[in-house]
Amino acid sequence: MRTPFKLSLAAGLALASTVGSQAQSVGSACGCPAVSSRTQVLLSTLVNANDDQIAASQTLTCKNLYILDTRYYVLDGQDLYIEPGTVIKAQDNAGVAHAIIITRGGQIWANGSEECPIIMTSVADALDGNYSVTNRGVWGSIILLGKAYTNKRTADGDATATATNGVGTIEGLATGDSRHFYGMPVGQEINNDNSGVLRYVSLRHGGEIIGANNEINGLTMGGVGNGTIIDHIEVIGNKDDGFEMFGGTVNAKHLVAMHNDDDYIDWDQGYTGKLQFIYGVQGPDNSGGANNQGDNGFECDADDAATNFANGGIPSNPVVYNATIIARNLNDEGIEGKERTYGSIINSVFARFQQGLNMTTAVETNWTAGNFNVKNCTFQECTNPLRINGAFPVSGSAAHTKFFTTDGNLAVAAQSLIDATYVMTQPNNVVTDRVNPVPAAGTATTTLTPPTDGFFSGAKYRGAFEPGKKKSWLNGWTLADELGLDVSAAAGCVGDLDNDGDIDSFDFGLFSNAFGGNCF
Repeated sequence: MRTPFKLSLAAGLALASTVGSQAQSVGSACGCPAVSSRTQVLLSTLVNANDDQIAASQTLTCKNLYILDTRYYVLDGQDLYIEPGTVIKAQDNAGVAHAIIITRGGQIWANGSEECPIIMTSVADALDGNYSVTNRGVWGSIILLGKAYTNKRTADGDATATATNGVGTIEGLATGDSRHFYGMPVGQEINNDNSGVLRYVSLRHGGEIIGANNEINGLTMGGVGNGTIIDHIEVIGNKDDGFEMFGGTVNAKHLVAMHNDDDYIDWDQGYTGKLQFIYGVQGPDNSGGANNQGDNGFECDADDAATNFANGGIPSNPVVYNATIIARNLNDEGIEGKERTYGSIINSVFARFQQGLNMTTAVETNWTAGNFNVKNCTFQECTNPLRINGAFPVSGSAAHTKFFTTDGNLAVAAQSLIDATYVMTQPNNVVTDRVNPVPAAGTATTTLTPPTDGFFSGAKYRGAFEPGKKKSWLNGWTLADELGLDVSAAAGCVGDLDNDGDIDSFDFGLFSNAFGGNCF
């Protein structure tokens, strides 16, 4: 890793000015007032006092600053509209998470834009980039519940099982309350169910702890159907997973998960959707306990009980293209295949994981049969690119040949495809060395192209970002971009000729080598 030279004083002041001003300019391109001048509205005043439900469809406008001081339920037949540029700040209420819960049949229309994202965060966050990403578990984030298929069964016998096959109680919320149910009775599923739109939404500092091993994810989706649009969503500083799908068919694009305490993507209970363009970075510390950050890139489950299949359930079987996930080379897995899952992960990059693909014996059976696929992925600085049931297949074995030859996967050295190391210190999220997840032009090639099916984009490269592109799809709407974690945040910085986020001797080399030519 190159040690950056100090930026010039002028450049440093310019960066500080940009970050500081963003706190008050959220939504300014959409005519929204400065955040500090918005009228504060307690969301508890917009719900029924006895049940935290809205009485009728509501619109949250960027003219106000909303304080989430309650649970906020949107019921069957109701709509919640959230204007671009709107900011919602949640109060902490340990053990009883303040959350926005879209129940089965309810819909949310949070249709932000790159210029005017919708931000949901903690009341302690001044939106100036200084609220530490290690502040996690402050609130319950967004929970979407739908009517699409799940393989949840009464025979599971756990706390989230209900008396109806196909219907579960979502993790993190109380059992026995039908507002917390997801899925539908077997035979009544609506796989094209529409829970609304989430687009250009940044979810920060969520994942409230409800009890032992019971936290809420950054974006929880239970039985959500593929009529729902999920696109350009950031989860940052969450106490549990970034995104978790409990069954359902929902598709999603442009997902960012950073500095979270658990997995980036977690699927379970018969999830069969499509995912493309996923970016993850593990947190800046891993000191254990409350400060532990990060686990698997993908945790791939079919169910939580073998009885699901005995009672007519089908396994998870999603299709994923173009992920880039960066870890810290601790004891984590890029892809954790477990619980009899099916599915495909293709054209992706996993950097600095201890294990690249880790499978149980049951998943290996699916992998060998072609029901679970990991193809044309690059594993950079992964100590063990392939592990099966605790063992590491040797070169020349059938499993080793399938993984590296038949399936087109690569194991490459540290920093050889992407710059996967960074330095961020606390407090105040001070970044002194950026990652660069964008491969150089002409690299990260693949022989596989996503299908032309109306959802997937035809990105014929490995990873979440087009090789050689100067700016990434993070720019303008994410906290990651505001913090300058990614080198594309420095695009256009005067003097940074190689666009790596540093003004240093390498830039001088490019400058000096330009002499002696002409412009004709």
